[in-house]
Amino acid sequence: MAAVRSIAVGTFILSALAIGVAIILFFGGSRLFVHHIRLVAFFEGSVAGLQIGAPVTFRGVRIGLVRQISVRLTSGNAVVHIPVILELDPHKIAWQDGPLIEATAHYRQLVDSGLRAELQLQSLITGEMNVNLDFRPGSPAHIVGGVPELPEIPTVPSDYERLRENLLQLQLRNLTDSAEHALNAIQQLSTHLDKVIDPLTGSVRRTADTATRTLQTVDSAIQRVQRDASSALHGVTALTDDARRQINSRGDDLGRAIARVDDTARKAGTLIDSLNELTAPRSQLRGDLESAARDLAATAGSLRNFSQALERDPSALLTGATQ
Repeated sequence: MAAVRSIAVGTFILSALAIGVAIILFFGGSRLFVHHIRLVAFFEGSVAGLQIGAPVTFRGVRIGLVRQISVRLTSGNAVVHIPVILELDPHKIAWQDGPLIEATAHYRQLVDSGLRAELQLQSLITGEMNVNLDFRPGSPAHIVGGVPELPEIPTVPSDYERLRENLLQLQLRNLTDSAEHALNAIQQLSTHLDKVIDPLTGSVRRTADTATRTLQTVDSAIQRVQRDASSALHGVTALTDDARRQINSRGDDLGRAIARVDDTARKAGTLIDSLNELTAPRSQLRGDLESAARDLAATAGSLRNFSQALERDPSALLTGATQ
């Protein structure tokens, strides 16, 4: 009975192992025997935050992972290099329509074209880093050559490292002194402004009070002008109404006066026409007047001669002998 139980347990364990192996082969068996490509990159700065298993990306596309991180010291000049072994998935990257292999010539061409490795910050909160591959034409290609059996990718400082170096190069003491001087200047300016603003505030208040009183006076004057104007308008209205009534009441008298003036004008015209007819060149009255004028002229001549004779001989009036 014990032997049967042992056989059953062994059969169950073997079945479980077979099922596990089948599951592994089904879901990842095709990747178990894949030959991954290994590269090496030497970083001189700090790799804090970079862990084994961190992703290796190319312009944001994950193409592998970090397989190993170590430290290599160089005696004599105390130079520290940190070789990072990168493991690339050949299914994620290809070379000229063919598989990417560990042929050194291939990577030498990529390095000559500007392929570089750099650290990138994955998260500001956790500080985790990853390795990013990208082309940086014109950047220096420093080859360490510490792992000759693996193709080497030159490294370039990351944006984070450049920012840290720039911060370290800043003269923080000078910046602190400048900031302190600026704060002192701001404080002095604030104190000066307080001293200047207090009198200005009183002056502004007095000016505002004066302006308010002026506005009140102007408002009173405007109200008086409005009342005077209203009274004047009422007087003009009454005068207009009175003139209208006078015109209406005197309308008949004006009509009769106009008729009389018109009749007088017609009579004056008739008189002028009569005078024109009397003084015409060939009118009878004018001829009679001219004859009378000639007779008067002859009579005047006779009287002149008679008066001259009397002057010469006054006795002629008595004798009647006039020449």
